[in-house]
Amino acid sequence: MVRASIVLATLTLLLFAGSAVATSPTFYGYIKLDASLDSAKTNDGDYAYIVLPYAEGDEDNEYNMTAKQTRLGMKFTAPEGEAVDVSGRIEFDFYGGGAENKPNPMLRHAFLTMDFGGFDVLAGQTSDVISPLNPTTLNYIVLWKSGNIGYRRPQIRLTKAMDVGESANVTAAVSTNRSMGRDQDGEDTGQPSFQGRLAFGTKLMGGKTATVGVSGAFGNETDSEGTEFDQTVMSVDVMLPLGDMVTLQGEYFTGKNLAIYLGGVGQGIAEEPAPEETRELQMDEIEASGWWGQLTVRPNEMVSFNVGAGSDDPELPDYATSGMIEKNTTYYGNIIWNVTPSAYIGAEYALLTTDYVGTESEPTSYEDNRAQISFGYKF
Repeated sequence: MVRASIVLATLTLLLFAGSAVATSPTFYGYIKLDASLDSAKTNDGDYAYIVLPYAEGDEDNEYNMTAKQTRLGMKFTAPEGEAVDVSGRIEFDFYGGGAENKPNPMLRHAFLTMDFGGFDVLAGQTSDVISPLNPTTLNYIVLWKSGNIGYRRPQIRLTKAMDVGESANVTAAVSTNRSMGRDQDGEDTGQPSFQGRLAFGTKLMGGKTATVGVSGAFGNETDSEGTEFDQTVMSVDVMLPLGDMVTLQGEYFTGKNLAIYLGGVGQGIAEEPAPEETRELQMDEIEASGWWGQLTVRPNEMVSFNVGAGSDDPELPDYATSGMIEKNTTYYGNIIWNVTPSAYIGAEYALLTTDYVGTESEPTSYEDNRAQISFGYKF
């Protein structure tokens, strides 16, 4: 409770402080209530990453209701006429732990951007450069660990956008990032991780823009014994408008040791029990690949329909132990009704399937049918 009060008081002070130095500070956010019914237990419950194992015929359904996705933020810009255009953003939601009716704030974004005319410099915490797209789901975790990768982390980013003729553009971005991994916060690696993306966009008939991007990241992590493990990933993202009402989008990734990017179903390293004769623990980076795709139909400004799927498929070693996850797949569909320009009601159905390494006497695949309704108000 004290922590939450301090964070909210700090955000309020920043808002008033920003008013004194910025020309257009803007307070923004939304209120969101999510109510969900699952046919089986999931991790975490308020949102659904994976289906937890259950005895055959004993799925043990669960019901959740939460307002923790509610977000508060502030955008600001520096006074006009300065040599460099500066803007910034600070944003929280309430998935930082704590009791269900007394949740703690969680920092999502805190960064500034300097526009030098020919290029932009971003410094702070925000979303990864790689895999920049997200599906439109009511489920908070937007297919993470089920085909969608990328999260938020501290970084310094350089972005350059260039027009190519009258109807095309190229955008290049590179970043150096806070390393994350087995040594908790990643500082023991002694170096940052790196990300980059190159995207090509072209205008289609009707004025919509189609975009194709290729991105990648590499770094390493260190365990308590000083052993280093590589983290690498390559990704392709596509956004394709099909007229005024229909949009296709999706991503594909492949790499290894992707737990910090929410790939490999959250599994980065596989550990083999040490043989008695050597007592040396064998550890290997887990390779993984995955994808997600979505079709959006928006017949008017009031209603939108989204259907899609995603899957994450780690390549586990032969010695993988019972309980490790071999594959995680989600199918979903939702309808979002904008009751007013700022308020909406949404309904979503999702089928989640999680496959585990098991034994001959144990089931290895578990399903969850999830129904969710959400109410939101944007301000």
